[in-house]
Amino acid sequence: MGRVRKFGVSAAAVTAIAAATTLMSPTAPALAAPTCSTSAQIGVSGGTGWATCSGTGVTQTRVVLFCQDSSGGYTTVYGPWVANSVKSNARCSSSSWPISVGYQTI
Repeated sequence: MGRVRKFGVSAAAVTAIAAATTLMSPTAPALAAPTCSTSAQIGVSGGTGWATCSGTGVTQTRVVLFCQDSSGGYTTVYGPWVANSVKSNARCSSSSWPISVGYQTI
């Protein structure tokens, strides 16, 4: 006949496991993701775009504007870094137009 093994766990081991689990558990609530908004004058020659972010974890934001010209060339235009909840603006050259807009945060 096969033997049945019983595994016993001491109270000290249970306490150590509980303490380690508590140390690994987050004590502060998770931070909410920032709220960001963007817009651009898509398809308008010399068009502009903007971005703004607010919320916990964002100190600065800048707009990233992707522009295309009539020969099919692309350029990326960056707006200035701005404080939380302030709009960052950028403009394509007069011979190109926005095709997409995004943002960067730090």
